[in-house]
Amino acid sequence: MDLRNLLCIDSWKRPPMFDHFSSTLYLKLSRQWISGVALPAGEVFGEPPLLALRYEDGKPRVLASGEAAQQLQGQEGVEIVNGFDHPRSLLANFSFAEMTLKLLVGRLVPRSLLKAAPVLILHPQELLEGGLTQVEVRGLYELCRGAGARKVRLWTGRELTQDELRSGQFPAGAGTEWFP
Repeated sequence: MDLRNLLCIDSWKRPPMFDHFSSTLYLKLSRQWISGVALPAGEVFGEPPLLALRYEDGKPRVLASGEAAQQLQGQEGVEIVNGFDHPRSLLANFSFAEMTLKLLVGRLVPRSLLKAAPVLILHPQELLEGGLTQVEVRGLYELCRGAGARKVRLWTGRELTQDELRSGQFPAGAGTEWFP
């Protein structure tokens, strides 16, 4: 018997009783939409990756994110930004993109003394021609870490199933896992 399995050293093979204390977020990212699933509950979510900002003393203050930010569009003194909307890359503005993910992660996995920070599996959905560059991989990885992920996995390929997400075993030949 493998001692690693017996002791559950690999976080992807932990016993189910520990699932209550840990979460996995699968984020499918495009320029105009972030969607996915939060495990272990299986909560499905989706929203535009928008922030509503008001500048005070030259510094941006976040008023709302997602659909709530969209509702503030057109109000005086409110600027709507999308940190992912660029014609060549999914990272248009790192700071705005990081804040968008941080707020989303905070809503889906509220901080708790008993709950570990989530594992975040990021699945870019577009602007993948020729694969990701090392700069894009590193940027997306750092973005997720800054948003509060304890561990980041970056995947391109077909959509992952909930069983694959729970097991941490990504399908061979159906995509690429990228490492910084």
